[in-house]
Amino acid sequence: MATTLTTAGVTFPSYASASRPTGATGLVIYNSDSKVLEQYDGSQWVPLSSRNSPFMYRQVIASGYVAGGYKSSAPWRNVNKMNHATDVIGSLGDLLQGTVAYSSGFCNRDNGFMWGATGMGTGSYTVSFNMRSDTTKSASTNHNTTRAVADNGTAFKEHDLGFICGGGSATLDIFNGATETMQAASHGKAVWSNGDTDSAHSTISDEFKSLGGSGAGGFRIGHTTTTVSSTVIGFINAAASPGPAFTSNGQQKGINSKIGKGWVGNEGSYNLGYNYRRWQFSTETNLGIIVRPIGNVGEENFDMGQDHNYMHGMYDGLQNNRSQKWYYWTETGIELGAASQRVGVPGGSSGHGFWRD
Repeated sequence: MATTLTTAGVTFPSYASASRPTGATGLVIYNSDSKVLEQYDGSQWVPLSSRNSPFMYRQVIASGYVAGGYKSSAPWRNVNKMNHATDVIGSLGDLLQGTVAYSSGFCNRDNGFMWGATGMGTGSYTVSFNMRSDTTKSASTNHNTTRAVADNGTAFKEHDLGFICGGGSATLDIFNGATETMQAASHGKAVWSNGDTDSAHSTISDEFKSLGGSGAGGFRIGHTTTTVSSTVIGFINAAASPGPAFTSNGQQKGINSKIGKGWVGNEGSYNLGYNYRRWQFSTETNLGIIVRPIGNVGEENFDMGQDHNYMHGMYDGLQNNRSQKWYYWTETGIELGAASQRVGVPGGSSGHGFWRD
């Protein structure tokens, strides 16, 4: 069967799921059962339509960003962009409408948002930038949180919803990525009380749920029904993973992936992190600890990638621009050199990372 060019478009070879060929890598066909184009990746047929794509391929992440943060009590408006194929980063300048640190954020497919943009303080103002044009985005009161926040964390349901946790109260703000509006606080959702509502709440997010917490306990957010509940925190051994906590301290942020795992700090507070706790989403189980590529870490800025992610600056006793690359499948990482380190600011921790295809 051959691809046919017509005056109206292109007709691809059509196969039912059961009769699809195992062709060369890159071959594209039309699946007559699912009604979508599919591409053979060398081992399986992958839908090209994001509407029916598996979680891993709904977005193929190519670029990451780091925004805001601070050094020596000076907060930034700066945004840097990382090319995930080359490990090369560059400054885009001061794209944020205001300075912001001790915060978190959310991205839909096109734009990035950060909450509580009042420098080092507490507030409801949200700043944003456009990841398609790498320019400043128009600020809107629709983006602002329903409460003043600082030192918050954000869990997420892909590009659809951002869940703003902690920051000074148990209220859960929910940001709609499609409409770019903050839901009214009357939705009645609150972060489960089993946790420190004043801390940043380390969070990790997967396809169907998010996990988070700090201090004495943890919580889960179910993405389908947006329900918030306590989660039983399991761990493999008390010596290796001390205490019944999701993470040791909310200042140590979480690494997200698309492979059913997340990694969060195991000890320390604003720094002194030398290990990750390895969390399995399906069972909400701590799989044990693994040594970080860089030690004495906290207040990290992580983006998310397809098969690997980056840390863009952190605090090790001083806010800095050190860079780390973390490979999801092997759970290993390396420290990167100057070409991969954030520029345009002398150092920055407690900012936020973003990503786009």
